[in-house]
Amino acid sequence: MKLALIYHQFIRSGGLENYLIEFATRMADAGHQLELVTAQIAPEVQAKLNAPVHRVPQVSGSKTLAMWQFARGAARLAHTLPVDVTIGFGRTYAHHLHRAGGGCHAIYSRLLPPWKRFALKNLLELRLEKRLYTSGETRRYITNSARVAAQLQGMYKTPAERFTTIHTAVDTDVFRPAPDRAAHRELACRKMQTDPAKPVLLFVSLGHRRKGLDALLAAMREVDATLWIAGRKLGRWYEAMIQSLGIAAKIRAIPVTNSLIDLYQAADWFVHPTLYDACANTVLQSMACGLPGIISVQDGAVDHVCDGMNGLMLFHPQDVAELTSRIHHALSLPADERTTMSNAAQETMQALTWERHLSEWEEALAAVK
Repeated sequence: MKLALIYHQFIRSGGLENYLIEFATRMADAGHQLELVTAQIAPEVQAKLNAPVHRVPQVSGSKTLAMWQFARGAARLAHTLPVDVTIGFGRTYAHHLHRAGGGCHAIYSRLLPPWKRFALKNLLELRLEKRLYTSGETRRYITNSARVAAQLQGMYKTPAERFTTIHTAVDTDVFRPAPDRAAHRELACRKMQTDPAKPVLLFVSLGHRRKGLDALLAAMREVDATLWIAGRKLGRWYEAMIQSLGIAAKIRAIPVTNSLIDLYQAADWFVHPTLYDACANTVLQSMACGLPGIISVQDGAVDHVCDGMNGLMLFHPQDVAELTSRIHHALSLPADERTTMSNAAQETMQALTWERHLSEWEEALAAVK
């Protein structure tokens, strides 16, 4: 089948971009002919995909204007390409299929501070999203969680039959438990200069406020454990907060360049009090590594969490008392119960193979062709 993939940048960056490149590579390997509609593509990605590229010109210096230009330019191109199916992945509105990898922006934007919520860029994103789900220019929508599908249907009154949920794939050959967890954990703790005798909580984030770091730091006052914070630099605000809470000895900040796999394999619990996520890859990856989590129900990844079986659910991520209680409960579990939960988390992820993921995509493509 001839497919056009539409996204403003084909570069290795965040989770969506990495997913898109992997998806495109696997679809090409499966025999599909690809064409790419984009404004920017990395030379190594272009060489890897070896597909025709249709560039949409963009001005530099204004992300808002560039977004608007790409949406308009991609809409014009989508109707002229000699392909069977067009698939959008970002802030575009005219295609056969659209994958809502980022969730419902109308809900997410409510979490932004006023100066961002009412900024021109965010208002344009809201307008483009509304057009995507109400104009009829896109036939069907792919979501990565049932929660996101329900949110979009409720927000825009889009018929439920136009949505298909295809859960994100996890490469369990890469994300898996360490062969000798005890030795790996001991080595990692010493590398991080933390006491191996204390439980280790892992928090991963590139957007600390939305991911719930404020509540987690407040909870750490009452928790006898070490917290590894991996990802974006903490910055002065969080450094000052850590000092004022008197928890500096419990905290280790880890640059984003470190291997997350090593951290997943070494930590005792993954703590994810996010205020909003469509379906965080970090939750799926950590579970695949046998790391049970305390997962916010505001993340679509809770589709895969059975409370008390393969992880723990956090129902009010901003409630410091509830978060503290959930962490205490997790740390109080006997070793054999935690091991059972760890094994169940890994087993849950075994079903999310790329083979299954692409098979479900093939069904979606056949339905819309």
